[in-house]
Amino acid sequence: MLELMRWSNDKAARFQALRERDARGELSPGERAELDAQLAALDADEANVLGQATQRLRDEAEAMAKETASLDAKARELLRISEEEERLLADARATLERLSLRSVALAEDYLRVMGHELVPSH
Repeated sequence: MLELMRWSNDKAARFQALRERDARGELSPGERAELDAQLAALDADEANVLGQATQRLRDEAEAMAKETASLDAKARELLRISEEEERLLADARATLERLSLRSVALAEDYLRVMGHELVPSH
């Protein structure tokens, strides 16, 4: 969570008044020190906010990089599985073709021996 400096309306009005007096060259040494302290507080606040935002962005980028690496690993595994499935299907088709050829050869042998085609039973 970003931590911001909280200013009251009075403090904000005082800051604006000091800036206006500074622009006109009317600041006393005490007012200069007060304005400088307020500017330093604003700078520190900005650095804090930016630091927190930068860290949050780094954390998000790291999380996304991890997620990307995980998804890449899954994609590689899915590709491997898909390729293996394709090889399995090709093997099954080749086996089916061999069995079909053997069945035809056996049916031809039966026809030659018996003189009629083999009638499959139902």
